[in-house]
Formats: sequence, C-alpha cells, structure tokens
Amino acid sequence: MTDTNTTLTAAERTFIDGVATHYHEAHGLTWPKARTMAWMIISDPPEQSIDDICAVLEIKPEEIEQLIEQLVLVELYEEIDEPGQPRRYRLVEDGYTKVVSHTFASWPRYLEIFRHGLRVLDDASTERRRRVADIEELFSSIVPDLADMSRRWQQQSAEPTPA
Repeated sequence: MTDTNTTLTAAERTFIDGVATHYHEAHGLTWPKARTMAWMIISDPPEQSIDDICAVLEIKPEEIEQLIEQLVLVELYEEIDEPGQPRRYRLVEDGYTKVVSHTFASWPRYLEIFRHGLRVLDDASTERRRRVADIEELFSSIVPDLADMSRRWQQQSAEPTPA
C-alpha cells in the first residue's frame, strides 16, 4: 500500500457522501462504486491502488475492480503501472471535462438515430412509435443548445481562475 491518508475528516466524508449520493441516485451506482468516484476526486495522494481505495473507504476490491477498469477505458482514470509497484490509478487531468464533452459531442448523432427510428417505424403502432418519439423529442430539445453550452464553457475555462 502506498502512503495514503487512510483517515478521512468529517468534512471529507461529507463531500464523499454528497458526491456518492449523486452517483447512486442519478446513475444507479452501488455505494462502494459511488464512494470510489468521490474519493478519487480528492484522494491524497492522487495515485491510488485498489487496496489503497479499499482501505480508505472500507470496501472490498471486488466491489470496485470493474468500475476502475471501465473508467480507465473511457479515459476518466489513468493506470500507472511501474515495475515493483502496485498498479495505481488516478483521475485524468481534465478527465471530467473530456468525458462530458465527448458525451455531448455524440448526442447529435444519437438524435439522428432516433429520427431515423421514427421513419423506420412510420407505420408501426402508436405505442411502439411513442417510445422512440419521446427520446427523439428529448434530444431534439437538448442538442440545439449544446454548441452554445460548449462555447460558454470554453470561454469560462479560458478566463483566469480567481485566487
């Protein structure tokens, strides 16, 4: 195990629990996975082995190993594999920005798929079309705003951060 802060302060626990609650309620993650997502944002040091994470959060490796693999795959976490050291992981710098931007960039194509679905189901039952139409309507209302949101974020992130 690396030299990890294995004792969380009450304030750190509050932060972790707040972020974990979001991931649990909004995305259906299990509590161990949700708490891992939160811990990796504030971990000290930033590089953590699975054993380090488990020690801090009092969870079992099998509860989070698949999550870690998935987050490396989508490039939110990066793997640090050095000879003689346990494999460690850390949050990629600007990882959340990149993942969210990538997700938003895929939504116009997703909208087109549902528009195509409506054409394919033109003669289908109302119920069958409704499911596709509901999703198409949602993305039709969101996609036009993505370019503006992206531009605002780029402008805001280019501005110097107040000290």
